[in-house]
Amino acid sequence: MVEKLSGYISGEDDQELHQLLEDDKELKQVYTGLQQQLNHPEAKQYLDELDEDILWQKKQHLFYRRSNKHLLYRVAAGLLIVIGSGFLYTFFPREHKQMPIVAKQSPGITLQLANGQKINLSDSSQAPVLSVGTVQMHLSPKSLQYEATGTSQAAAMNILRVPAGKDYKLTLTDGTEVWLNSMSEISFPLAFNGSTREVSVRGEAYFSVKKDIDHPFIVHTGEVSINVLGTAFNVNTYSNTNTKIALSSGKVSLKSNTGNQQIQLRPGYEATCDNDFSVDEFNPKNTLAWMEGKYYFKKSTLKDIAIVITRLFDIPVVFDDATVENVTVTGVLTKKDGLAEFMDNLSQTTSIRYQLSDHALHIH
Repeated sequence: MVEKLSGYISGEDDQELHQLLEDDKELKQVYTGLQQQLNHPEAKQYLDELDEDILWQKKQHLFYRRSNKHLLYRVAAGLLIVIGSGFLYTFFPREHKQMPIVAKQSPGITLQLANGQKINLSDSSQAPVLSVGTVQMHLSPKSLQYEATGTSQAAAMNILRVPAGKDYKLTLTDGTEVWLNSMSEISFPLAFNGSTREVSVRGEAYFSVKKDIDHPFIVHTGEVSINVLGTAFNVNTYSNTNTKIALSSGKVSLKSNTGNQQIQLRPGYEATCDNDFSVDEFNPKNTLAWMEGKYYFKKSTLKDIAIVITRLFDIPVVFDDATVENVTVTGVLTKKDGLAEFMDNLSQTTSIRYQLSDHALHIH
């Protein structure tokens, strides 16, 4: 419906919409009302001046009535809900808010040292400085930075694990910064003393690598080895079938561990590895938005969004009605706004309902 009102609808979709309007009188009434509202000179002027990129970023755009005679227009969006056919059904502002969704207590961020010792980095009572041999670790609930003055533990790998609902920043001994998304982990040494600097990562992480021409930085995943000198890039290994590497700056060389293919990636491009590589441009505002706690969806199924919900809020999602899994959504999920607001918008813009039961989010 949005495509029709904006004049960008395809011929095939136009015919399908026409048939939907003929079959559903209530939907036709909503469409007619929107046509009348959008023909108002104030509305036309407002829509002509909208910036699509700003709309996508800000999530403030809803039509709502100020009185019986006037419309106020706000910049886009809480949430645009798209039914499986791809047409916008209808959306209105929230008039109430359901009870907050509270998940079970999540485990803390843990650092497992090579000697087997485990440290709960989420523990506020943890000492801010920890000595491990000749290494001084500066700890906080949100970041870890360490300084190594010796070489005895250079080859020993330590594992930093970030659970669902958390994120964390790690600064390596060479000054390389790593931001870890939820349900991610990195294996790293306490000192880099060889000809290369090597780490392994699972989940999602953004690297800002300190340049050192004599010591290339190598990131290992299950499918790809990423060789860099000094650059910034995002690694996403959440999918079991492919790994994505999005390059922000610099240059990286990628080598497939399975297909033995090797490519170089340029800034602004993302490589997807599924035995072989495919390369395409990426939108940094979408791909890297997770670092700001934002997740953008474009005609994504609720089944796919449920995976993000579980990862972001540490709560399992149960579909009591399997057909609901295929409902598609376009919009943004913001961590700081909370899951309840997202689900409340969702339930008011579709026929979907939800409830919290046994520490699980049930959708039906």
